[in-house]
Amino acid sequence: MRIMRSHLVCLGCRHAFKKASPGPVPCPTCRLPMIDAGEQLAVPPRRDLDGWQALTVVLRAGLRFHPSCGCMPDGPGYRPRTMREVRERQELAARTGRPLAEVLADPDPWAEEGQG
Repeated sequence: MRIMRSHLVCLGCRHAFKKASPGPVPCPTCRLPMIDAGEQLAVPPRRDLDGWQALTVVLRAGLRFHPSCGCMPDGPGYRPRTMREVRERQELAARTGRPLAEVLADPDPWAEEGQG
């Protein structure tokens, strides 16, 4: 039996590590609860501030990267890696009325508008 180790993330400290323990885990730096972001998250380097800002929006929108949840049968799926990509998708979500989480997870959200 394979034990899945999930990425635990502290957005404020830009701290992340993998752990197999269930339940809330406090950040070793600030002691706030870490977010269970999933097994297949690609964590940006700590010095990549733009990447961490984009990851913050993605995680706060509710996206997680668990392969066994059924919502991502082909792996973790897409996520924007820069704030420019996030802003483009936020504008599209506002313009079309689509949920932000759906637009953030869509690799080609403009396909429905014929702009893809």
